Amino acid sequence: LAELRTKKVAQACPMCRAELPPGLEGLFDLAYRMLVRIVGMVERGEASWASLPAAAQEEMDEAVAMLTEAAAQGHMMAQSYLANICSFGLGVAQDDGRAFELYRQAAQQG
Repeated sequence: LAELRTKKVAQACPMCRAELPPGLEGLFDLAYRMLVRIVGMVERGEASWASLPAAAQEEMDEAVAMLTEAAAQGHMMAQSYLANICSFGLGVAQDDGRAFELYRQAAQQG
């Protein structure tokens, strides 16, 4: 990634193609902010995890894609948040097997 940036090639979001913030931590931060907005909607009763409005579901899909990328690159918090999302089926199909693997990866890092 650093080599690409030195050549003026920007990394883009896999969903919307918007330029991502610099580095792995920036990717996680962006995904986390998106997730917090959606969690807030659900907690305020404006939506439910089973039936998110289309715009919120699209944002959740983007957040999951970014968390997935960060988790694949070894970001412990991304692995943990993504594991919770998979374990409880928050805006995605519940997947205990994937959740367990992500929890394991995060736990190995501390």
